[in-house]
Amino acid sequence: MIRRLALLAFFITGAASADVTVTDDAGRAVALKAPARRIVSLAPNITDALFAAGAGAYVVGTSRFSDYPAEAKKVAIVGDATMIDLERIVGLKPDVIVVWRSGTPAAQVEKLSRLGIPIFYSETTRLADVAPATRRFGTLAGTQDEANRNAAAFDASLAKLRGEYAGKARLKVFYQIWDRPLMTIGHAQIIDDALDLCGGDNIFADLSQAAPTVTREAVLARNPDVIVSGDGGHDALASWRQSGFLSAVKHDNVFTIDAPTLALPSPSILGSVDLLCHRLDDARRRSQR
Repeated sequence: MIRRLALLAFFITGAASADVTVTDDAGRAVALKAPARRIVSLAPNITDALFAAGAGAYVVGTSRFSDYPAEAKKVAIVGDATMIDLERIVGLKPDVIVVWRSGTPAAQVEKLSRLGIPIFYSETTRLADVAPATRRFGTLAGTQDEANRNAAAFDASLAKLRGEYAGKARLKVFYQIWDRPLMTIGHAQIIDDALDLCGGDNIFADLSQAAPTVTREAVLARNPDVIVSGDGGHDALASWRQSGFLSAVKHDNVFTIDAPTLALPSPSILGSVDLLCHRLDDARRRSQR
């Protein structure tokens, strides 16, 4: 089947010389014969950044959970983090497929690479990566003016937030992703960077994984000043409130936060970062009483 799809892809993409060349986050020079007018995005953060780059009208396929911006929900879904519909992707006749370097399974990328359609790797793990990614997508799609404007606006808002919270008293923070098993964020998660901007120190920043599993004993030993979770569906933090010796419990700094884009390393993240900073500021005031 791969051979048949690759043959079809050859006739779709052709063999003309490249007029657009952009270096991706794998250090590869990706060449297109013209600005991309049909783009497949294989991660929600990539979809969001493509729209911010002015290329939303050219996105013909997305991954599941591409909810930002709202217009992205109208685009055809071609897969998710575990499975990709290769035939549907080929049928969409993309000029380029943008994949999440650390998130799209290597086996799926290998299959995509056999199709002959250009693949562009994107990887944003820190807030400072978002604007450059937006600019690169603008170059891919020939929408540089809008991409540059929106990237500059993101950088300006980010700088304003950094300035507002620079010098704040630091708080030790445990960010809970899930309770069974107990999962948190490591240094590779962009929430770690958001916490740092807001004056918070992720107590598990020494772990390299994006979403490591930890023990309750490890959390107790590190005695966070704040325990926060983005899961507001049930009271997943209730058990922590029984540990009265914890600094977070003593100062009533155990709470959930409704910030759905906080884990999305793309332009829509800033509203959630702003909310996180405000909630940590509230916690800071309680800790200082």
